[in-house]
Amino acid sequence: MHEWFVLANALFAILLIVLLIIYFKVNPMIALIAGPLYLGLSSGLGFGPTIEAITDGFGDLMGKIGLLIGFGVMIGAFLHRMGAFQQVVRLLVRTFRPTQMPYAFATILTAIFPPIYTDVLLLMSAPLARATAKRIGGDALPKMAGAVGVGIYLALTMVVPGVAALALSAVLDVELGTMLLVGLAIAVPTVFLTLWGFHFLLRRGFWNPETDELPDDQAPAVVAAEVRDEDNAVPLKLSLLPIIVPLLMIATGALDRALDLDIPALAAVGNSTFALFCGLVLAFVIARFTVPAQDRSGAVTDAFKESGQILLLTGVAGSLSAVVATTGLGDILSGYFSANSAAPLLLVWVVAAILHIAIGSVSASAITAASMLAPALHSLDVPPVLVALAAGSGSLFLVHVTSNTFWLMQTTFGMTLRGTLKTLSLPVSLASVVSLLLILAASAIF
Repeated sequence: MHEWFVLANALFAILLIVLLIIYFKVNPMIALIAGPLYLGLSSGLGFGPTIEAITDGFGDLMGKIGLLIGFGVMIGAFLHRMGAFQQVVRLLVRTFRPTQMPYAFATILTAIFPPIYTDVLLLMSAPLARATAKRIGGDALPKMAGAVGVGIYLALTMVVPGVAALALSAVLDVELGTMLLVGLAIAVPTVFLTLWGFHFLLRRGFWNPETDELPDDQAPAVVAAEVRDEDNAVPLKLSLLPIIVPLLMIATGALDRALDLDIPALAAVGNSTFALFCGLVLAFVIARFTVPAQDRSGAVTDAFKESGQILLLTGVAGSLSAVVATTGLGDILSGYFSANSAAPLLLVWVVAAILHIAIGSVSASAITAASMLAPALHSLDVPPVLVALAAGSGSLFLVHVTSNTFWLMQTTFGMTLRGTLKTLSLPVSLASVVSLLLILAASAIF
């Protein structure tokens, strides 16, 4: 089969997914099965091998990250019930000046709280961000809203154990310790550069309260996610242990491999599944002595409810990788990109951006884009971790009305549609571009 046909057919499979979702209003999970199904059949694989590849792709990805996602979401649910996030915000308010608060807020969301599911973290952070904005005054509302959006989405896509970051590391066989360290190295500077650019626009009159904010009498009544009050909250140092300990364990394993120490104990400690399991056990133990039984039960229920949808959509997106691997697309792409390290990064970013605009799911679009290059990575002169981060970066471009988070943002911050586009779609898209530039710079160095 001519290589140009293989390339065009693969691109049409991506286009088919987009068309099914946008024009035919097909559920993304069904569309993400239809795309690989078409690609396999049109490439001459046959019905049986195509279905087998789709099934194996789902199973392989779930085998790599199913437990990790489950553990991470459950840890996040316990942190929520312990009131960890609220205590961190109160500490930030006491520590930083008003002009520093958006940067500190976004950095904390990016670096410390990635296990909490996106919408849950938004419901927790938005009321506190609004309260902080009222205390600061001026144009603090758009600044804090932008910080929340940028922080949450960077945590989701680039920082382990963010759901999309876990999935991308599995699709591209990136060791989680490497994903954690390099992801933080890209995500944290992206926070500062993005917010600096966004604040520059705000100083130029970009925000208009009359058209971008809802009047007080029209603003929806928003109830914050149930949290414990300050007097009854679990001590901060204790409540953060379930996330800090596993991250330190994973980072230790990454350093062991990077320095070629080959110490069995460090390798065992750095195993990502074991590290997150230890974090979950810590969460259970701490909650057992500090959180009422009803709250503990509620945390487990919340985690099961949230992780089911995440696992299904993530696993289905992984099916494309298995089908692509059988069509020979990887060898073709490696031939085109072997001499240029920037080209595959740009390709995966563009595909992820287009898919996200259509699908509205950050994780699914990032995984689908990364799946195109996964079979070719062995012959490309570019670190797989950068391809993973480029896919995550592209999937952030233009968060808009197809995303549930978009409408939650509007409701929780009391903004108009125009205001939400300014404080979520724009800064997160800016973060997408900024992170791509940092990733390209890293590829030139390494």
